[in-house]
Amino acid sequence: MSNSTTSPASTTTGLQGNNASVIAALQKSSAAANAQVASNSALAGGGSGSAGLASNLNMFLKMLTTQLSHQDPLNPTNSSQFTNQLVLYSEVEQGINTNNNLATLINLQSTNQQAAAISYIGQTVETAGTSLPLQNGGAAFNYALASNSSSTQIKITDSTGKTVAQLTGQNTTGTHYMSWNGKDLSGNQLPDGQYNIQVVADTPQGNTIAATTNTYGIVTGVSTGTNSSTNLDLGAVTAPLSSVNQIVDMTQLNLNIKNGV
Repeated sequence: MSNSTTSPASTTTGLQGNNASVIAALQKSSAAANAQVASNSALAGGGSGSAGLASNLNMFLKMLTTQLSHQDPLNPTNSSQFTNQLVLYSEVEQGINTNNNLATLINLQSTNQQAAAISYIGQTVETAGTSLPLQNGGAAFNYALASNSSSTQIKITDSTGKTVAQLTGQNTTGTHYMSWNGKDLSGNQLPDGQYNIQVVADTPQGNTIAATTNTYGIVTGVSTGTNSSTNLDLGAVTAPLSSVNQIVDMTQLNLNIKNGV
């Protein structure tokens, strides 16, 4: 029975071959690190990506130190290849550190936003969109027409898409304010909750006129959405803080609704 031995050179060759695959992975990790640094939104939810980069980095470091300890003194690793390996290692390490620092800043910004948003609680705000909060049996909104219409109808639908109320709006160009008493087509009071508005306005020729809408609601709480975004709770409606146009002067809003402007 013969004994087999492995020479230092063959060990080094094997290690270099294995290390080459890790270098390829590290190059991809370096590109991924740069992509993550360039995208704050990715960083906000990029924990698994950063973990993957760190895993590749640790694997590369182990392979590199093992290669150095087993290399043949008479046939050392090529200096240019070794330098390239160290440069890649440094790039990914810097990418990971930058990721962590930016993620910390994003979390801090989100915390500051939430703290500032608490001051909205109890205030009435105007938010862009069609989600209409019915609170305490009443709701208010405004719509703006791009041009004069021959007829303007505002459909109010529930969560299933069923039309529960229909209001007649004004037909002139500009912004108009309206309120809804929360009653359905049969005059029954509907429960508080989330409803939606749709403005249907047509020209005399039957063409649809574009309309933008804003709704009003009392802020009842603050919550955190996806990617650490800050949301305001308007009863059953959740509105991103970024959708808030203004805190509303109720005296002026009631006057606008009364005058129908």
